[in-house]
Amino acid sequence: MEPRARVGRNRGQQNFSDLELQHFLYAHGDTHNSLEPTKRVLDELITDFITEMCFEAHRSASLQNRQKIKLDDIKFACRKNPMYLGKIEEVSQKKVEIEAARKLLDQNDDKITKSNVKALEEEPLGDADDDMDLDTKSIGSRRTTTGLREQLEKR
Repeated sequence: MEPRARVGRNRGQQNFSDLELQHFLYAHGDTHNSLEPTKRVLDELITDFITEMCFEAHRSASLQNRQKIKLDDIKFACRKNPMYLGKIEEVSQKKVEIEAARKLLDQNDDKITKSNVKALEEEPLGDADDDMDLDTKSIGSRRTTTGLREQLEKR
């Protein structure tokens, strides 16, 4: 049986929970309690989008003689829409950053491992750190700096 025909058997059934759809609609500007037909239509649209995206990715994988879909297949399916492709890239970069942060912490004792101590050390600032300690006087409710020019000329 054609895979798309199997999807047709589930028509009318809701694939996402009402709470998930309600939160999604509310986050995008709908009222706190959305109408049931709105939730059903959104559920159907999201389900169709995910299904079509998976079929397109499967087509890409099958052209490369693979049965499993990889992230590259999904990127290939999204190649015509730069917004989708950009979001996928953003999420994958965040995933790499999170994995790198997790490697710094030893999961067994929640302490920083000795091999990663150097990664946590701050770089010396050198000449870039020119914080000036300014003499300030309080005049009423307003603070003014005194001797600012003198301090700058001394340096």
